[in-house]
Amino acid sequence: MTIRSWRPVPALRPFVDEFGLREARLGATQIYHPLAARNDCFLEFYFEDRFRVVNVASGSVHLAPRVVLVGPHSKRREDLIHTGNLKVFHIGLSPIGFSALFQIPARTICNSAESAEIVLGASILELEQRLASAPIPGWCAVAECFLLERLAKSSLVLDGGVAAQIARSFQRHHGSAPVSQIAAWHHLSVRQVERIFEEHVGLRPKVFARVERLQRALRMSQGDFAQDWAALALSAGYFDQSHMVREFRALTGETPLRFKALQQRSRASLAGDHKPDVAFVLSPTDANRLL
Repeated sequence: MTIRSWRPVPALRPFVDEFGLREARLGATQIYHPLAARNDCFLEFYFEDRFRVVNVASGSVHLAPRVVLVGPHSKRREDLIHTGNLKVFHIGLSPIGFSALFQIPARTICNSAESAEIVLGASILELEQRLASAPIPGWCAVAECFLLERLAKSSLVLDGGVAAQIARSFQRHHGSAPVSQIAAWHHLSVRQVERIFEEHVGLRPKVFARVERLQRALRMSQGDFAQDWAALALSAGYFDQSHMVREFRALTGETPLRFKALQQRSRASLAGDHKPDVAFVLSPTDANRLL
């Protein structure tokens, strides 16, 4: 799988983290991609084959919409299967990007992944058509034009500024600073921070912090801490290794060791210009069971 990414123009950077393009010619190969809890929100456009979405609780499988809007997730709910020919354009939004650009409370998309048309209306399909008719090198410019138009019409940009500052505080401290301390730094009460986050970010601040810490631990598990889980737990901001294991189970459905094993299998299964996502190739037996 080949992955490319681009930074948006400066005016959009408080609201858009990146644009990305993923391409792959997998044929009949099916790659299973388990999804941990995550703080980000994104739009994805599928111009060839679409991902298959697996409901973790029921095991049911369905095709992703042609244009999908994925909100922040407080736990692992759905996994993905990559197969066929993929050409996926990704718009990764900042924690406040969705509410600021689309003037919709972020809580409405928390723990959801559904057709963007249902949430955003026909304008998102117009963007899809504009992307489809443009050459790939022009996709970022097309998306930026659309989002800058949204930004010019938004009345929530200033209101979301405090939420953005608070979210950055959580991110700078990798989810380790208590919510009460973050609130005090911004001269707010804990309840005020909770209300701001519900409106502009979607997740409760404590959950946002837990997910931020999890994502830090996942990144660290790829480096020098790979074999020392106790040291990793402390460096990532957990009280101890048992605390980290409990958090991994709650937010990924797996122990740290099991999730690490999935990451290791992904490196052997995907080839491309960049590090692959957390994924593994399904055996024929597993594929037949799921599909």
